Amino acid sequence: MAVFNRRRQPPPSDQFARLENNRMVPRWTRPPERNTQDWIKMYSKSPRLAVVARIASDLSFATGKLLTVDSKGDEREVMRHSFLDFWESPNPLHEFTRASLWQLEEIYLLLKGEGYFVIERDPAGRPAELWPVPTHWVLMTPYLGHPYYTVKTTSGTILEVSVDDMYVQKELNPLDPFLRGLGQAEAIADEVEIDEYAAQFQKRFFYNDATPNLIVSMPGSSDEQRKRFRAEWLERFKGVFKSHGIATTDGDINIQKVAESMKDMDMVNGRTFIRNATLEHFGVPREIMGITESSNRATSEAAQFIYAQNVIMPRLRRREEAINQQLLPLFGDGLIWRYDDIVPRNQEFDKLKAIDGWNAGLLTKDEARELIDMPAATTGGDVYKTTFSDIFIRSNEDPASISSSMATLQYGDETAAEEIEVEAPADDIIEVGALGGKQRKSVSLTSVARSEDAAARESTTAFEIATTKYFREQARRISNSLGATQKAHNSLWDSLAILITWRGMDGQVDSEAWGALTEAQRKSLVDEFVGGLADWPNEAKVLNQIFDPLWKKAYNAGATSAQSLFNLRGVQRPELISTAKLRGGQRVVRIQQATKDAIASIVSGGIENGDSTQLIADSIMQEMGATEQRARLIAQQETMTSLSTGQYDMYKKAGALTKTWHHMSTTEHYRRDHKRMNGETVPIDGKFSNGLRFPRDPDGPAEEVIQCRCVMTPNF
Repeated sequence: MAVFNRRRQPPPSDQFARLENNRMVPRWTRPPERNTQDWIKMYSKSPRLAVVARIASDLSFATGKLLTVDSKGDEREVMRHSFLDFWESPNPLHEFTRASLWQLEEIYLLLKGEGYFVIERDPAGRPAELWPVPTHWVLMTPYLGHPYYTVKTTSGTILEVSVDDMYVQKELNPLDPFLRGLGQAEAIADEVEIDEYAAQFQKRFFYNDATPNLIVSMPGSSDEQRKRFRAEWLERFKGVFKSHGIATTDGDINIQKVAESMKDMDMVNGRTFIRNATLEHFGVPREIMGITESSNRATSEAAQFIYAQNVIMPRLRRREEAINQQLLPLFGDGLIWRYDDIVPRNQEFDKLKAIDGWNAGLLTKDEARELIDMPAATTGGDVYKTTFSDIFIRSNEDPASISSSMATLQYGDETAAEEIEVEAPADDIIEVGALGGKQRKSVSLTSVARSEDAAARESTTAFEIATTKYFREQARRISNSLGATQKAHNSLWDSLAILITWRGMDGQVDSEAWGALTEAQRKSLVDEFVGGLADWPNEAKVLNQIFDPLWKKAYNAGATSAQSLFNLRGVQRPELISTAKLRGGQRVVRIQQATKDAIASIVSGGIENGDSTQLIADSIMQEMGATEQRARLIAQQETMTSLSTGQYDMYKKAGALTKTWHHMSTTEHYRRDHKRMNGETVPIDGKFSNGLRFPRDPDGPAEEVIQCRCVMTPNF
């Protein structure tokens, strides 16, 4: 542990080294004010400075996020990075925790306007440790031609610390912003000292310093007379039940007041005034310091808001700015540290906004639940509540279209089984043979597609939630396998040992050695590495177990929607005995293979670029974190595949003779053979010209079924 970087002398910043073209940099420096150490000592004695401890303590536990920014300006949270490891444990001493270090730095800032950390670096030049430097240790600050801080420790050692190795925060002094800082607490130094003197006076009063309050003068009296006077006085007034009596005496007696009483000095009100003046100076409401007289629930909540908004957040943002300028650039480009907003929300207002927003159809169910601190709904959370017939629609759907489409489904109800007229374009209306062949029905293809969507919504949401959760758990398991890139016995990185040179906790990959390998050798090394990241057969088994009940649910939804849409009364719905007919296992294997291929590509590219093991691991975890869109696509495909299979089995069981393919895509990226097949009719057990039994046939190839929006109608 190289305390204070004495073994390292990096080239300092040249802002103080250039002798020309730098007129604003000070030509000289200044030591700390003569009373700096005494003022810091006062912090441990004066209760009026307890507000400094409160502010510093509340700032020390503030949480934040590490973000990465791409070329488009989009931000994404980074869950695993060397900076986060450093942030979690910035000092090897147990008592110097992250919170205690930042609390100490804030105390120095509030008292003297300066806070310092000496930065210890690892062999790669990244910050590894932070060491606090008391303000009065800094004897000299940098000046032109001398880019160093002169630090004197308690042992008397004099250190010259480069400006590049010192983390600094300073409250600029308006009198001269280029020299020493100005603490916010310094403006009330007189008030703090007055309060301390008052406390010392009270201490002397109770300690008894032999100063009498009164002197009784008895001219011409003898010593014996004075003793008798004191004895009679004590006899008459000493004791609890004799106190505060009326005294009378004969003779000539003078009484002289020597000291002010505590009541006459109004000490209590004076100290209370100083306390309130101190809190007012810092902008801290009394309730924050536990002063609850004349307070109620409303004033307490308002105090929390004012304190967080006006006192805590501005100081937190200044610290955030300093971290982003002085620490994060040492870990690479494109990183931002951002503290979380700690301003308390108005719970009553949020509750009213959630209820009114949901009832008015302005907020989705999940958005409303989030406002009142409730978890997202397991299913159906991304819906709006509309004002017509309590229909629930998604945010990207047209209420008018859905309303008219839902009307066309009324004949699916047994109580309204007669034909209805559907207002739609001519090419949207088809006639299908009704069950038993006795009549024909007019059906809107748009209604068929809408019926599928309605049946798929709940299953799609369940698939998406389950898939996202699985990917997160898989990412955690892979992160554990990566082992934070630390070289350990039998670690995962041993499979690439011939390419890695370890430097402490991080490893550097030899791209030249990689280039000397054959393609087969490269593939073998990468496959071995990727294969060790997870138990891939078990990963597929776990995903199969997750999907199995969801496949069955979507299958049943498809059969039910077909029965309702075509009024297949009296026909028992088919049951999915085994999910094997859905070929889900094959798709699960393809999902795992896609994950492995993505990781293999990252590893190969990282080795070829000569990246470190830390950077490769970070890239892998970033890829594993970008799962939202992928989970949504998988959920949609698995739902529609199972649902279409249930529909097809329902048509067969109802005795359909033929089936007709309908092309429904309205985008420019449609499949040409699917459009060509529009209106194609084949026997119910036959295959269409593209080899599929129905749209999204699980037996079909991926290029024919993925994101297919075609529909099939039966003919009886």
